[in-house]
Amino acid sequence: MDHTLDQARVRTILEHAADHPWRLQGIGLLALRLDDRREHRLHVWDPDGCTGDPPIHDHPYDFTSTVVVGELVNTRYAEDPGGDEYRRERYASADEDHRRTDTVRLVGTSTTLVPGDRYHQLAAELHDSHQTPGTVTIIRCSWRARPELTVCRRPGAPWVSGQARPATQEEIKRITSTALDRFAAAATCE
Repeated sequence: MDHTLDQARVRTILEHAADHPWRLQGIGLLALRLDDRREHRLHVWDPDGCTGDPPIHDHPYDFTSTVVVGELVNTRYAEDPGGDEYRRERYASADEDHRRTDTVRLVGTSTTLVPGDRYHQLAAELHDSHQTPGTVTIIRCSWRARPELTVCRRPGAPWVSGQARPATQEEIKRITSTALDRFAAAATCE
């Protein structure tokens, strides 16, 4: 899809954000489904809304993410005996309260993405991402049958639920306002 067209569509949605059913996740993610098949979603990132560092995790779907505005650092992790130690928790997606726990050593490789960049992530690949406040991405999901999901976090780091809840109008306004400021800043730089 054309990046300029993506930007125009997304900006229109954000300018009328209160008209949409946004969901909020504890990792600092405001999300909006763009279709009934749950294939396309709009993400507006609020890293200050995350408790601690974003957890390393996998997904129940493969996805391609495109940065519309802002900046995102995606880090993919692989097991390595020389890596940092993490608490690994595995659970059924419908029951995250019952987790199997062990430890794993991981090393990460990071990639910085800016507007127009995209990356593809397989469902079982472990990753985390860090965004500048107001970063906006569009993702396309291809759902996979996965019996369990994985989250890895540093020892002592709090559990952050992957479950989303309806966002309040105040949250929607605050987070989308930051994204609209990013659009305005990008326009003045052009």
